[in-house]
Amino acid sequence: MLTSCEIREHLNGLNATGDRGPGTGDRNIATALPDDADPSLATGSVLTQVGAPSLLELLELILKDRPRLERIIHDPSLSAELLPRLLAVALIGFTLFGSTLAIIIAAVGVQVHLAAVADVLNGTVPRLIEFVRDTPAAGYTPLASLLAAVKLIAAYDLGLVAAAGVCLPSLYFYGLLAGIPLSLARVTVHTLKGMATTAVALVGVLPIYMAWALGVAVFQLPNEFVDAVLWLGLILPFITGLFGVSSLYSGFAALAHALPSECRGQRACLLRRLVVSWSVCYTAVTPVMIYTLWEHFSRVA
Repeated sequence: MLTSCEIREHLNGLNATGDRGPGTGDRNIATALPDDADPSLATGSVLTQVGAPSLLELLELILKDRPRLERIIHDPSLSAELLPRLLAVALIGFTLFGSTLAIIIAAVGVQVHLAAVADVLNGTVPRLIEFVRDTPAAGYTPLASLLAAVKLIAAYDLGLVAAAGVCLPSLYFYGLLAGIPLSLARVTVHTLKGMATTAVALVGVLPIYMAWALGVAVFQLPNEFVDAVLWLGLILPFITGLFGVSSLYSGFAALAHALPSECRGQRACLLRRLVVSWSVCYTAVTPVMIYTLWEHFSRVA
């Protein structure tokens, strides 16, 4: 069986002759290839269409080969396949984070009380989130702890996705404003790629965070340390979100190469600024969305 290099040499030699008549291309290729070559090459089908990477392959590309991932993302024919897979990577990562945070909250013996935003603005409640130490009289059963964990996971999963959906049209118009005619599907793929990158980074730091948090619980450190650990857990998705913003930024910055050379510099600068502005907007909308859903779910029995 011939290797790809040997087949390429045969085809290059055939193209170098330049004496093929019309309609004889496939016949010349068939006669130029040796007997042990792949029969499918006789019909000229040298190149085959490459499908979108699977879920595990996407995960590997995010971790190991970002340039290749960018090239795949920029292929519009793969958008329909990439959308559900990138969303699955993001949701799996956020679900693992929510489960870990719920385990830590239960391990340190704390109940999270959420207040309505209107009550805080009216001065009825001093703060939005309050950590209340669990007591036997509180009647906080394992079933209630499980329900609280499910509500926390649902709030983060739905909140992060819903915030992206709310901010998605603005990113689409930003691309048009910069002179890049992107479809809404391709903008969605870039957004989900950023979310998937954030989720992978979040899962990567979870073991370190969980070890630190469980150490605080085991050694029964003062409440100030416990509160600091819990607050860090709540804002951890926004810290690792910088990786997602960087991925989104690099993806849209690469689109500037498709712009005309005479205006590429100014439009590329505008595009990068718009993407940074969108990332700031998304970072501001996301915690509001997550907290609103979490507070709503906590009031539901």
